Amino acid sequence: MEKQKLSSPWEFIKRSFKIYFLKENFLYLTKVNLFGLLASIAIISPLFLLGVLGDENPDFSSIPFFIIILFIAAVLASIVWGVWFQTTIIKAVSLVVEGKTQGVKETYKLAWPKAGKYALTGIVVGLAIAGGFLLLLIPGILALTWFYFASYIVVNEEVGVIEAVKKSKALVKGYFWAVFGRWSFFMLFYILLQAGLSFIPGIGPLVATLLSPFMVLIPYLLYEELKKIKTENVPALEEPVSSGVPA
Repeated sequence: MEKQKLSSPWEFIKRSFKIYFLKENFLYLTKVNLFGLLASIAIISPLFLLGVLGDENPDFSSIPFFIIILFIAAVLASIVWGVWFQTTIIKAVSLVVEGKTQGVKETYKLAWPKAGKYALTGIVVGLAIAGGFLLLLIPGILALTWFYFASYIVVNEEVGVIEAVKKSKALVKGYFWAVFGRWSFFMLFYILLQAGLSFIPGIGPLVATLLSPFMVLIPYLLYEELKKIKTENVPALEEPVSSGVPA
């Protein structure tokens, strides 16, 4: 059976544009994103007010003990919230694609049980990619492409971290260069978009930040298309993951 071709990189971008800027989707994703950004600022702002952050060389020896405790608590809270926030953006994007959008509060609730696995997946994949690039360029590219969809899988499917990593590699199998090419195109598009927005005084960086769900949506549609292709060819997903040369 002839292998089904993936949509072109530009087709994914155009499709993402249509989905993202549909009024109800845009409002929903913007509210979810804006809530997360405001909460992030609220968590960090006390440290600036206390003068712990914002100083190039803060003198911690002169800071009262309770402020140090507050600093540690705020750092930990910001890490936990950052992971939850990123997990929620992926979950919100998946709900938009499925046409099952929720309220902002409900979306964060849905994402919370997945936040821990999302964080662990990021660590595992990050170490694999870093280890690959420490060895040689090619192993790093292999790891980056094989595990590209692991975070989407662990957020949207009932699987563990290792299973998500394996499923990502299984999805990419047979489409390695197609996925790598599209990843490269998406990254170039993102860099050019960020560069273009940076020239807009004042609001440029803010707009770039608010568009983060759009940048998640583009590769998410690639993940959904690959999943559909592989679901139609179930044996391909049931094959054991090998360490052979990518197709």
